[in-house]
Amino acid sequence: MADTDNKQGAVQTVSEPEPPHAPEAPAPAPPTAPAEPERAPSTPDDGLPSAAPDAAQASEATHTKQADTEQADTEKPDAERPDTEQQNEQLAARIKRMERQIRRTVTRARQVTHHGSARAKATAGPALTKTATGLRKGSERGGLALGVFYRTRVKPFLADAAAALASRLNRTALARDYRRLLLVAHRYGPDRSVEQLCFVPTAEHIPLSIVRVPHQLRRTGHDYRPTPRLVFQWAMDLLPGTVERHQFVDYGAGRGRILLMASHFPFDKVIGAEIAEELANDCRLNIAQYPRSLMKCRNVECEHMSALRLPVPEGETVFYLNNPFDRSMLERVIAQVVRSYKQEPRALHVICVDIDADDLFADTGVFERIPEPLRQRLKIRAFSPYAIAVYRTIYQAPPQDDDGVDEDEDAGAAARSDQGA
Repeated sequence: MADTDNKQGAVQTVSEPEPPHAPEAPAPAPPTAPAEPERAPSTPDDGLPSAAPDAAQASEATHTKQADTEQADTEKPDAERPDTEQQNEQLAARIKRMERQIRRTVTRARQVTHHGSARAKATAGPALTKTATGLRKGSERGGLALGVFYRTRVKPFLADAAAALASRLNRTALARDYRRLLLVAHRYGPDRSVEQLCFVPTAEHIPLSIVRVPHQLRRTGHDYRPTPRLVFQWAMDLLPGTVERHQFVDYGAGRGRILLMASHFPFDKVIGAEIAEELANDCRLNIAQYPRSLMKCRNVECEHMSALRLPVPEGETVFYLNNPFDRSMLERVIAQVVRSYKQEPRALHVICVDIDADDLFADTGVFERIPEPLRQRLKIRAFSPYAIAVYRTIYQAPPQDDDGVDEDEDAGAAARSDQGA
């Protein structure tokens, strides 16, 4: 506004009236030179026209025209000159119009801003309230959905996982898993040398439900499980003395793996009993096709009959049982062997694989368990998938030397190591 006042003051200062003055008298017109008479162009003596008079006339005409123009300019009336007072008034009016336009624009902008802010507040308030309500309801619904998902899916899964982990971490489950690992290691490790020599593969686990077994024996029999080669070797190492005058009997021969491995030792006879007809036929095929050059005992047979119907051999015998039947059937087989021993006392040995029958043999009063050396016991516990127990009949021990060491036992152990190699 200060600038506007200054401008108005300047306008007022400029627009103050001047004192009247008398109109100026028009200037007298300059005297005009009398016109000269036209002259005839002179010609030189030679008769040609001259160019000098024409140039002088042109210059004179130009000066005359300039003088007339200056006189006309000085003779213009006052009405044609710019009016300073009128221009100042027009400038002031223009400035006022601009001020009014600026005020209107500022006022309009303020009104628009005010109305816009009011509309924004009026619109944003319900929108924010609605958004907050929607978020609150969404969070509540999401919480309910998460709770339902946790109760129906996550919690049961965690409970099942905890139960499975607890079942896996107990001693029984860990022992079972470790046994499976050892079985795989034996199958694809040392047992491959045995499988390469067999006509029918013997490494497969065969349940009794897929083979033909008499109904009365199906309830007492167990599935066929092959014995790893090293497990059989470790069991034979526990036998005292040599096996040259012994016979070998395998209850539950299956496909004949144990019979074939026993033929590597110098037994007098190797015989097996199998109740499944298919397995007995496979066992006979393996015996017929097995290389004779590897057999130190070539009198190998497999009978399709029950263990109770197989007569107990006369003379010293080694019995082998890889958990072929249940406890009731095992008691009957042990009783049959004990009756044979009482009729003819002799050296009998029973190899039990994966069988806990210490009480059964102790109750007979005839058998005792052979203690394993510490090194052999640690090796069996660490690397054998099955527990091994060897029992022998109580008979008169052979004479010993002065150091208390059984010479026959040492010689027998060395001989078995050479025989099983």
